Amino acid sequence: MSGALSFDAVLLAGGRSSRFGSDKAFFDWRGEPLYERQLSILRSVGPRHLWLSANDEQSFDSLPEDVSVVRDEDSDLGPAGGLLSAFRASSADWILVLGVDLPLMEASFLESLKTGDIGQVPRTRFWEPLAAWYPRIEMLRLLEDSVASGRRKMQRILDQAEENGLIRERPVSEDEAVFFTNLNSSRDTGKIERLGFDREISLHRFREGSPIREEQDFVASEEPLEVQVNGRSVSVMMRTPGHDEELAIGFLYSEGVIETASEIREMRHLTDLDRASRGNLLEVEIDGDASLDQLTRHVFTSSSCGVCGKATIDSVFQSFPPIEKGLSVSGSLLLELPEKLREAQATFDRTGGLHASALFSQEGELHLVREDVGRHNALDKVIGAGLREGLEFHEMILLVSGRISFELMQKALSVGIPVVAGISAPSSLAVQLAEESGQTLAGFLRGRGFNLYAGELSEGE
Repeated sequence: MSGALSFDAVLLAGGRSSRFGSDKAFFDWRGEPLYERQLSILRSVGPRHLWLSANDEQSFDSLPEDVSVVRDEDSDLGPAGGLLSAFRASSADWILVLGVDLPLMEASFLESLKTGDIGQVPRTRFWEPLAAWYPRIEMLRLLEDSVASGRRKMQRILDQAEENGLIRERPVSEDEAVFFTNLNSSRDTGKIERLGFDREISLHRFREGSPIREEQDFVASEEPLEVQVNGRSVSVMMRTPGHDEELAIGFLYSEGVIETASEIREMRHLTDLDRASRGNLLEVEIDGDASLDQLTRHVFTSSSCGVCGKATIDSVFQSFPPIEKGLSVSGSLLLELPEKLREAQATFDRTGGLHASALFSQEGELHLVREDVGRHNALDKVIGAGLREGLEFHEMILLVSGRISFELMQKALSVGIPVVAGISAPSSLAVQLAEESGQTLAGFLRGRGFNLYAGELSEGE
């Protein structure tokens, strides 16, 4: 069985790219260096050991024990040089390879490459050697002979490997082609972010007085994320993929499971290849688990009487104290924020389907923005990111792109955010919580005006 094969995995991270303008391995991919994300993908497929092929200028801090760095013997050889170094360092019979500049690659695809009889290398228009399954010893000999003869282009080397029966072509379906979106230049970053957060679809557009036409458009990605804490499943959230760790940190903090981000020992994505939501399982290890017994995901809406009345407000204050010192902001400053948020909401502009939460300074400077199909998820992501960065929440203004619910106000209160503003209306319970907590709450923040539901503005505005 392929699952029982003993193999090593190699991350090729040492390539130099003048077109990209910086080291791809350290590119910030949704809150973490890209090389860390790729190592996590490789680890989930179950290798015996991980090798990180790097050039002599790269320095990696605090690598896990199962990762060993091997230096490219000749950086001018390109991928062939990285493979040579890694294949010489490893003693495994089989090697699974991933290039660091394929940020949309999925573990399920790498898993599908594993066979025990012959190597598999994907082929789109050309060979795709940076996500492939190789027989190490035979490929090492071919690489050494090719380089010694002056042949260093992987396309030609792989042609020869196929002729020699060392590898075979792995066809790539239309849906899988996105995995090979390559981070070649700085212009690729926007395209890759778009592909990671939304999906292109065909639709029929109807406009009164015009014929129906078929067009391409984008819809926001939505997938479930299961969060496990110390081995126990605590929540399944429908969210837009990306910033998952920040989402989990914000959720666990606002639910009272953790008091600081430092209580989290480790977070890792797990890949369950037997279900459709593969890759959407996040395991969190924290210090202690006593608070998990009372953990419940509360969802409050103004149309439900499941939570209402003074007793509910009092219960909130048992966990989160009211704001002691407000923030002085002017009406004119609040009116400037929606446009700044919209400029930062790249995915919403394409799909029209995402909510956003953003943190601004007292001077109106944008610090953080996160998007998600769920309002609460977007805010959890912002809170998680802010906790990681050590932001002073009590000096921040929160702007949300949609309706302001009780739960959003409660989450803002959990970290001490004094001013909350929204493009749409607040619920009655949100207003009550703002009044009781000492928060400033503004809604219908559009055009030239807004409604102030709680709190005060600075004088003269």
